[in-house]
Amino acid sequence: MRAIYLFKRDLRIRDNRGICEASRNFKELVPIFIFDPKIIEELKAQGERLYYVYRAVEELLKSIRLYCFYEDTESAIRKAIKVAKPKALYTTTSYSWSGLQRQEVIRKVCKEEGVEFVEFFENFLVKPEKVPLRKVYTPFYKEWIKDLYLETCEVQSFEVPALELPTLEDIKKELPIKPFGAFDPSECEKRLESFNFESYERLRNYPALDGTSKLSPCIRFGILSLRHIYKKAEGRSEQFIKELAWREFWYHIALHYPEVRNLEFQEKRRSIRWENRENFIEAFFEAKTGYPFVDAGILQLKTEKWLHNRMRMVLASFLTKVLLVDWRIGEAFFKEHLLDYDEIVNAGNWQWSASVGADPKPFRLFNPILQAQRYDPECKYIKRYLPELSSYPCEELLDPLRHRLTYHKPAVNYYERINMAKSLYRNF
Repeated sequence: MRAIYLFKRDLRIRDNRGICEASRNFKELVPIFIFDPKIIEELKAQGERLYYVYRAVEELLKSIRLYCFYEDTESAIRKAIKVAKPKALYTTTSYSWSGLQRQEVIRKVCKEEGVEFVEFFENFLVKPEKVPLRKVYTPFYKEWIKDLYLETCEVQSFEVPALELPTLEDIKKELPIKPFGAFDPSECEKRLESFNFESYERLRNYPALDGTSKLSPCIRFGILSLRHIYKKAEGRSEQFIKELAWREFWYHIALHYPEVRNLEFQEKRRSIRWENRENFIEAFFEAKTGYPFVDAGILQLKTEKWLHNRMRMVLASFLTKVLLVDWRIGEAFFKEHLLDYDEIVNAGNWQWSASVGADPKPFRLFNPILQAQRYDPECKYIKRYLPELSSYPCEELLDPLRHRLTYHKPAVNYYERINMAKSLYRNF
């Protein structure tokens, strides 16, 4: 007897609960991965992000024979079942909005084809449904840290039969990928081993420094086990562990409030009248806001397909609080560019930055001038992404309202706009 194993956001063999369990119960497994064009389109995953997944699959192929499809999930599953004739299909539990929809399709096909559908919890340290409902992060964290499941697993030996199913080599020319070199799945383990967790809390807010782990793409696609990451950080950086919990907090919120996919968590702020001025949106998208610190962040995002966490907060605050642009427009912009894009986490973070989401504070502010002065005091970050400004004195770049630069004129006066924003929010 044999089973199909469907890889999704768990592109690894080491400490993968789903494939561990499948290998315990079956000596013959048919591993598959599906590049679903509908999902690729919906998540805007063409180009660099899809290339990263492609590379992750290539790395996985070094450990296992894997069959790959480039077609919709339902037809791919039906083809795999028809050829493999399995008793069961194993996969990991989905919690994202698009993942839940896909999971129901897979479940339906298995039922119709008479194949047992088996799913295993993976890619989280605590089940989102296990923590009692908490709307604020700190109380959530106190509950979350009590229920960590850190037991690792070992994959048992199994055989992969040679079948008339497509391989990555068969489909790679069809995939809409765009090679790039900023990140590669083969570097995940090396980065984890070399990262200095002890300095994380001290350096993590300075975007010019290599002070963050940059493991978010590795986590997003399950290239590393979260248990493996946690154990590397344990006793070395509580702050880093809190960041792992922050990701799971948004899944906890989405589980209880699925409407936050497109709707503000705070009901009182669902009627905010965003200005959504086209010239402001264009200036932001094109990195022409006139604030070098903000523009540098936008350029990092667009060129590297990754963005330092401090800059994610600065950009989100600037777009929503200063330019008064709907957070959904910013969420879609990140969706287009972020390699580590996660629809649950991205929506949660954008709502948090816009002061319309869970874990509320009356009105969070990230003054781009003060942020630049504090976290890029020597303008190393600004000049890295805006080399045309390298000859300017740093103090001028940090405060473009006080100093006239031969650069894009500031789209707005921060201090005038923030007073407008405060007035707007007071009404909701």
